[in-house]
Amino acid sequence: MTRSASELPSEIKRFYDDRVFSPFFTDFLGFGEFLNFGYWEKGIEAPREAGTNLLMKLLNFIPEKKGAVLDVACGKGASTAILQRSYAPAKITGINISDRQLERCKVNAPGSTFLKMDAAALEFENESFDAILCVEAAFHFNTRRRFFEEAHRVLKPGGRLVLSDVLMTREAEKERERHVEENFVADPAEYESVLRSEGFDLVEVVDATRPCWHGYYWHWVEFFHQAYLEGRITLEQLKENLQGNYQRVPILSFYLLAWAEKKG
Repeated sequence: MTRSASELPSEIKRFYDDRVFSPFFTDFLGFGEFLNFGYWEKGIEAPREAGTNLLMKLLNFIPEKKGAVLDVACGKGASTAILQRSYAPAKITGINISDRQLERCKVNAPGSTFLKMDAAALEFENESFDAILCVEAAFHFNTRRRFFEEAHRVLKPGGRLVLSDVLMTREAEKERERHVEENFVADPAEYESVLRSEGFDLVEVVDATRPCWHGYYWHWVEFFHQAYLEGRITLEQLKENLQGNYQRVPILSFYLLAWAEKKG
């Protein structure tokens, strides 16, 4: 583990608050409120569309939209707003570790409940939710396994956890900031095994590396080159933003979509 358990949440919160409220990053997102790679396919041309598309792919894993749903690591509430298309706002609870993002959630998804809470230590009674959504965040949790255990506990029988997640190399999990080595999972098959080991009965894991990570990568490259050509950023800013993306290539192994059902 590169950071102590007590330091990790504050580092993650600081990093993402700086990022999601950055005017330049907001410009990149097309003034959308998502912070995920999105799901890129024919007809998708902007991060806001790709982010919405990713959410719809995940929600398709829930066969019947009913009851109470938990939005884990809900960001600024963009995912919660999508959930409100299928669930009554009062039936949705979102959790996050950032006060600043939670305040924004109340604007983007009014009528839902938002709480400051650690995903690996859920403060809910057993069998509280019919579904749990977690978009591109579990790789930061301390730990992912603990989150799966907690998700299984608070789901009702027959309930589903649906999520997108990022797998990195062991070296990256060990050395990079905002990561813990205990979260290393080698591939989709092992990911499925981890979910089953935490009690889930039915599990499906989909390798979505190409439409998600690769799609995001190429849009990022094109966006910043265009910004440079139009004179909106300097050459140094171009190099800085491209370098950050290039550094992910050798360490990001898989981008996964998954669902796991608690035995009814």
